[in-house]
Amino acid sequence: MNVFLIHHRSKHHANNSGYGRLTDYIDAQVVYGTTKFPFRVAKFLAGFHSTTAGKYNVGSVLKTIELYQLLKKHNRQKNVVHYLNGERDIRYLGFLKRRFPNTKFCATFHKPPEVLKEIITNPKALQKLDGAIAVGSNQVEFLKEWLDLENVIYIPHGVDTTFFKPDISLRKKNTLLFVGQHLRDFETFNKTIPKLVEEIKDLKVQVVLHPAYVSKITPHPNIEILTKVNDLELLNLYQQATALYLPMLDSTACNSLLEAMACGLPIITNDVGGNETYLEETSSILFEIGNIESFINEIVSLLRDQPRLNELGKLSSKRSVDMDWKMISQKINQFYQKLIH
Repeated sequence: MNVFLIHHRSKHHANNSGYGRLTDYIDAQVVYGTTKFPFRVAKFLAGFHSTTAGKYNVGSVLKTIELYQLLKKHNRQKNVVHYLNGERDIRYLGFLKRRFPNTKFCATFHKPPEVLKEIITNPKALQKLDGAIAVGSNQVEFLKEWLDLENVIYIPHGVDTTFFKPDISLRKKNTLLFVGQHLRDFETFNKTIPKLVEEIKDLKVQVVLHPAYVSKITPHPNIEILTKVNDLELLNLYQQATALYLPMLDSTACNSLLEAMACGLPIITNDVGGNETYLEETSSILFEIGNIESFINEIVSLLRDQPRLNELGKLSSKRSVDMDWKMISQKINQFYQKLIH
């Protein structure tokens, strides 16, 4: 069996983060769109494609051409093509399946159901997939119906537990960490921080996010905003924090949550999307959206209870091992085997 991974990497992800890390753990050829096909022609062709079926740009065209060339070389063999981001790069599956009948096509989807319905109003191209991977338990039934596809499986997002790991010697008191911007509940964050500081005077809140989202954070003397953080700096922030404080509006898989767990942090977030499944057996603090008073009371209680902080941190770290990329890549390989048999 040959495996071809159609690569995509979000620019805001650190080098040790993101679903693209799967390429380091799967025996596969990675398709980046490296081809001698003229870029200007690819750009012209990309202009014919509507985004109603998912994002398809010049990079997508080049990946499709490279994939076609590779499949021609392995035409008589069993192949699996895995689009690492099902929200983009997928077209022409009907043609490719007719041309290469020994090849199975699957994709991983990252967005919550409501977002998928909004950004992809015409899933016709996606409905030719042979299988799909959901990174959130809240996606599975939706994907089955939306794609008219029974072969949908939940396989969690992975995390690099050899890089993201605890260092208790760096841990600080009364330091909350907020990381990222996608589907974050900035309104709740901004409402709760001043009230938390009233209760815990020396509270420090470190916020890591893209520069374009800095305006989402209401300035406060106890908040430090960090942008353009490199991998080691991000790791140190996780290791130094007392807990991850991450109000969210929705979720499937969240890199920040997984990385904080791997670094042994207690997790404070919302009971939305796939969060509950990822946080099973961690005793993490999960709240309904808008339950601000409960958020505040529980956070204050937690920060004043060192034994509980220690216990929750150990549970987070233990749970993260289940999502180590080595474990996740094995499950994905098993899914490939199921596709071709």
